[in-house]
Amino acid sequence: MGIKMKTSLTRTFYKFLVCLLGGLCLSVVVPFACMMFASSIGLVTLADNNERQTKALVPILTATPNVSDIHFPTGTKFLRLTKNYGYIDTNMSEEEKEKALMFAKTGFMDTSGKTQFIFITRDDEYIVLQYVIGSQYLNAQFNQYLPSPEIMMISLITISSLGVCVYLTVHFAKELRKELTPILEATKEIENNNLDFTIGHSKILEFENVIISFDSMRNSLKGSLEKQWRSEKAQREQIASLAHDLKTPLTVMQGNIDLLDETELDEEQKLYLSYAMSSSEQMKQYIKILIDISKASAGYQLQMEDVNFPEFWKHILSQTEIICKDKGIVIQQTQHNFPQNITGDRMLLERALMNLVSNSLEYSPENSTLYIDVDSKDNYLNICITDCGCGFSQEALDHAKERFYMADQSRSSKLHYGMGLYIVDSIIKQHKGKLLLDNSIETKGAKVTIKLPL
Repeated sequence: MGIKMKTSLTRTFYKFLVCLLGGLCLSVVVPFACMMFASSIGLVTLADNNERQTKALVPILTATPNVSDIHFPTGTKFLRLTKNYGYIDTNMSEEEKEKALMFAKTGFMDTSGKTQFIFITRDDEYIVLQYVIGSQYLNAQFNQYLPSPEIMMISLITISSLGVCVYLTVHFAKELRKELTPILEATKEIENNNLDFTIGHSKILEFENVIISFDSMRNSLKGSLEKQWRSEKAQREQIASLAHDLKTPLTVMQGNIDLLDETELDEEQKLYLSYAMSSSEQMKQYIKILIDISKASAGYQLQMEDVNFPEFWKHILSQTEIICKDKGIVIQQTQHNFPQNITGDRMLLERALMNLVSNSLEYSPENSTLYIDVDSKDNYLNICITDCGCGFSQEALDHAKERFYMADQSRSSKLHYGMGLYIVDSIIKQHKGKLLLDNSIETKGAKVTIKLPL
């Protein structure tokens, strides 16, 4: 595995921290610089500008005989009073005038607000000046309809800071996710039982070390599994060869038994002959099971074709009705959205369905009901078979599809030797379908569902 220059995870987080601090600094500096620029071109005033201009006006008002000749700064208002505190002239509102008059009489001023007052004594009158602490727009309409420049600046700082935090968090999260992608992909491949893949790389040292460990584990696991697969393949081939080899002497033995059956025998000889015939049939079943094990493990050779499903299903039902009669079991069938055609191996699908039906009948009480539901939904054909037997144990729900599983004695066939559901599951999986096991709430029996893609 070629390894390029790497960076540590700690360094990556330091980089994120530096970028975050830098971005937050810019979020403060840029709005403040905008405020200074707006002040320099005459759009707004600085926070103490009105206060300085108003205080600079005090000696002028004290010395100037005619107040009307004086130009008051933007944001500065005045109230002229007689020596008896009578009104002479003002540009304040009524509320502001009341506050200014109280200040002139008592010296009381609400320091919590943005407006402040200055009291000026002239020869024949008093003047109260009101000024605003804080930035203002030089345009009166802006002051009336827009938030103050300080609020605008604080809002801009807040929004830009949040934007920087969100952007950097999302950006670095994407970077980390990108570096983690080889690990996630490798995990997914191993989860899907695929060990023949090339694992990617990461620029972060710690992630790369994990990737190297993953690759080493993959190679070790691949070697171990290949050895196991070769052993299992050889075992399957030996089982298949043994099963076929046993068929020849069994056929000879069965032929001799048939010849003996045609001769004149006494009662004792007939009894012994019946034992031999029964044992011969049982051996044929064992050989059939061995062959099924070999085929299911290696995978069936599918003969895919377009199957007329209504015709196929009619055939399945007729076969089911025949084997149901012996136990007096009634079939209750429902069907919805019946498909016209499905693609699959007709013989194997029939075998899988009849295997499930036989298994359900084996554990159904006499004179009970077998429920068969067929419908197509979400591009799947669903065939559900529910019996009125004892159902599956929790252990069987987890392991019943495994080869040779027979722990659930309540639903273990004496002839299947734990192969029935394993064979069905193998057939359905080769058709890209699913075999689902459950217990019915209504009947308390087993509920088996086949899902085949349409």
